[in-house]
Amino acid sequence: MTLPNLLNADSIALACLIGWLVLWLPALLYLLVNWRMRRQSLLNNFSEDAIVLYYQQFRPFSPRRIFTPDDSGKEKIKIKFRRHFDSRYGRRHYILPLLLLMLVAGLGMWVTARSVQSWLGITSYEAFSPIAISAFLGGYAWVLNENLARFRTGDFTYHDVYGGVYRLVIAIPLGLSLATFSNLQVAAGVAFLLAAFPTTSLFKFARRLGSKNIGVTEDDESGRLELEKLQCIGRSNAERYAEEGVSTIVELAWADPIDLTIKTNHEFNYVVDSISQALLWVYLEDEVKKLYAVSLRGAQDVSALLRDLASPSKDKSVANSAKAALTIAAARLKLDETAFKYTLMTVAEDPYTKFLVEIWAQTEKGSIPGMPEATLLGSPENKTQNGDLESG
Repeated sequence: MTLPNLLNADSIALACLIGWLVLWLPALLYLLVNWRMRRQSLLNNFSEDAIVLYYQQFRPFSPRRIFTPDDSGKEKIKIKFRRHFDSRYGRRHYILPLLLLMLVAGLGMWVTARSVQSWLGITSYEAFSPIAISAFLGGYAWVLNENLARFRTGDFTYHDVYGGVYRLVIAIPLGLSLATFSNLQVAAGVAFLLAAFPTTSLFKFARRLGSKNIGVTEDDESGRLELEKLQCIGRSNAERYAEEGVSTIVELAWADPIDLTIKTNHEFNYVVDSISQALLWVYLEDEVKKLYAVSLRGAQDVSALLRDLASPSKDKSVANSAKAALTIAAARLKLDETAFKYTLMTVAEDPYTKFLVEIWAQTEKGSIPGMPEATLLGSPENKTQNGDLESG
């Protein structure tokens, strides 16, 4: 049997329909499974005191409006926190980008099906250029791979869905433009392969090509990112923070930890540790690496050291150990011990350091890793609110 006999109009349309479904299903499954689990993991970390601390520190204009009881007087802080959380980060924010992804991908697959049918002589539809179809399919391959990877890692924000839409929209014009610089005989293949590259790499290639052919200069964007100076942050995580507008250590030091946790899909503990390290780096910069061996990685460690230095007389061993650590740390930095202690006190007195220390202490009280949050979701007064807790 010939290929046209095996590939009739219906089979081609069905293949494109399956391709369309596969593209957006990872995002939908993430919302039904992973998103819900990540939401509960984050919210269960916070006790009522921790929630109040968060709003006092990062949203001082909100507590009165957020925490004023309703007319019945039975509204709980945790329930209101969940409602406020869902209003800012709930699943409803995924609706528009998902609809756009379905629409753009659907149009692309419909055009692809008709063009393939026309090329095989099955129908008389007017076919699109092979280069354009190849460019779209290359963009499709990249978006599909990205969606599957994000579903596997649980890192799927609605901004990422918008990114997929954007990539599909620019695939054809960018593919057609770049393919003009190649041999016409291989232009379709080049369009597909180029479209399958990550967006940043693709635009970097386009800029270099433009620089070579039309004399437009390109800024050098290579090199180590500033956030990589922190012990806990590698290249990929630094780029993830940068995608959310946090590209410097100073910006990270005074970032909203909950907002950053949601936008990056990092674990809350990891974000807190990143901010803690950034707060100490602001004062000591690269010299902070010399303090790792004496357990001073971040602002939380500084606060703990000063607390141990002030331990009551019955805890002399703790105070002595802290004093020895302080002396060694000052010597490593070649600073006067008294002056160095004053620097550490400045770090510990920073309002953001105080918040991290207090929020950590409250979350330790509010939840036990690996244990169900019976006090939140299982208590009699909250059982009637479970429908609210799963909204968003």
